[in-house]
Amino acid sequence: MIVTCPSCVSRFQYDESRFKDQKSKRFRCPSCGHVFEVNNPTLPLDLSTLLASPAKPREDQPPPALNATMAVPLLSAPAPLSAPGGESAADTTAKRNRMAMLDEAGLGEPGMPARYRFSVAFLSGPHASSVKVIDRPRILIGREEGDIVTMDPESSRRHAMIEIHNDGTAWVIDLNSTNGVYVDGALIDGRAQLQDRTEFMCGRSTFMMMIRQDDPYGIV
Repeated sequence: MIVTCPSCVSRFQYDESRFKDQKSKRFRCPSCGHVFEVNNPTLPLDLSTLLASPAKPREDQPPPALNATMAVPLLSAPAPLSAPGGESAADTTAKRNRMAMLDEAGLGEPGMPARYRFSVAFLSGPHASSVKVIDRPRILIGREEGDIVTMDPESSRRHAMIEIHNDGTAWVIDLNSTNGVYVDGALIDGRAQLQDRTEFMCGRSTFMMMIRQDDPYGIV
């Protein structure tokens, strides 16, 4: 599932099976540090509660924002018109919207986009002050193996993955490491997007993601 911070609208992935039997979990946004609560999407919805008349809000308080996890699907809807090829127009639109949402959430197809250049600067560790150019969609960071070998006792053997997407975004993914991955000083849960000059840490090794976009007209 994709968890969205209500404060800064940052998105990150979370394995919904980790809710277990809990009704909700508290999250700390890896980007802004805001703490918020998300309902367990695997539990059945209590329709009697959702369909009950809501309490009238106080005049000095704005109405609460709609939580996406509380949305209730329509029980019935008119059948949409079919598009050529047997797929309905609504299905086609939904598929396009889903692909756009996945790209925005960092779940799009990995690939090296044109006119973008990605590299990682080593801020600490044995390779400090050096830079590695990223020339493929996935780069493995590990203590003893990978494309970036940290030789850091605080890092896991396979600690994290840097993933580049076709839309020009870069992501760091925690590979269930022992000490986790920190982005701008905050522990991430699963994955987080890396902006240009974003610092992240694997164990005691600190890196900086650098993203450059070539001028489409070739002007330097």
